[in-house]
Amino acid sequence: MKEIEDLEKMLDTMIENYRKLKEENRELWSKVKQLNEKILVLEKEKEQLEKTLENHKRSLNTLVEKIQRFLSFTANQEMIQDEEESER
Repeated sequence: MKEIEDLEKMLDTMIENYRKLKEENRELWSKVKQLNEKILVLEKEKEQLEKTLENHKRSLNTLVEKIQRFLSFTANQEMIQDEEESER
């Protein structure tokens, strides 16, 4: 009779451990799902930031080109004025 009681206790302990592990597993899978969703959100944000960065890079390059053309034009105008003044 003692052996049967011991087996019942052992079985009860195993069942309780199983329930706890099952709940822990459920919680862990829930966390995994949340983290995967967060990863997706962060990847979308990263893509958007990369697009924004690329747009700003193009804008800055365009601005630099315009400034270089302006400086080149200004330098040419100064050279023309210097030549005109030296001819006088």
